[in-house]
Amino acid sequence: MKTHPMSRRGALKVVGAVMLSGVAGQLLLNTRARAALAPAGQGLQDFIAVSQELTGKAELNATLALALHAALQKATPEFDAALLKLKDTLAAQGEPDKSLVQAILQGWYLGVVGKGKQAVCVTYVDALSNLLVADVLVPPSYSYGPCGTWSAKP
Repeated sequence: MKTHPMSRRGALKVVGAVMLSGVAGQLLLNTRARAALAPAGQGLQDFIAVSQELTGKAELNATLALALHAALQKATPEFDAALLKLKDTLAAQGEPDKSLVQAILQGWYLGVVGKGKQAVCVTYVDALSNLLVADVLVPPSYSYGPCGTWSAKP
């Protein structure tokens, strides 16, 4: 059986198809994230607005917002009511509920909701603390090089 090496044109077609499928996947993911946010209701919209105010970031990951909101609802009784009160307090420049502010910021920056045995890890790599330094540092426990480089002495 005779095999033919792939031509440059063939290789470029394959690379182009892979890149196109990656872009299509990202667009589909964004569409799904937006669709997931729509039925979530006013509580999620309030959560995003308060999160933008607290973090100082206009653009937050919508999929992560959905997951954090769900985790905070499970961890905090009457979370949406407390969130609405916090939103009004922030708008009026009043003194916010520090424990609620801390819980929200902990979720965004550390990716963890709750404390102790009830703590839930919602994200790790996408936590804002890791994203802030992503251009310089690799998150701990991730390989710093090709597979197996950890086994060689530095």
